[in-house]
Amino acid sequence: MKKLTLIRHAKSDWHSEAATDFDRPLNNRGQKAAPLMGQRLADRGCTPDLIISSPAKRARQTAEKIAEQIDYPETDIEYREAIYEASLRTLVQLVLNLDEKLDDVILVGHNPGFSELGQWLNLEANDWLPTCGLLELELAVDDWTQISEECADLLLYDYPKKIT
Repeated sequence: MKKLTLIRHAKSDWHSEAATDFDRPLNNRGQKAAPLMGQRLADRGCTPDLIISSPAKRARQTAEKIAEQIDYPETDIEYREAIYEASLRTLVQLVLNLDEKLDDVILVGHNPGFSELGQWLNLEANDWLPTCGLLELELAVDDWTQISEECADLLLYDYPKKIT
């Protein structure tokens, strides 16, 4: 069994001075939501083998704040350009190519790709992942190359405004 957690970046600042969408930072709400969701993961005993994030500023900041809460070394976060504005096909390929030694992986990125990947893996997954929302999925495979449509059980769907 493999575990995959998809986390959409926290709320970004549309009023920032950022020159591009890629450089947009988190807003105040996002700055609070990311550590909150990280703490919720920590409370569940989350210990990923790897965190992979989009290199966009808002995703990087989200990944770093979550990593801090779950005691994952920030320097071990991998940033992959392919996640930024990724299609479902690109995200499926990313997962298919994960190292077989990894059993528990967190991906941090963007919609609509993350919502589409969640639904591809499990039809019960919410069709739109809110900002800083997460899907924790258990994949009924022994190797990442075995993933297929509807191969996952939904372990957790959580987001900052959800009452826990």
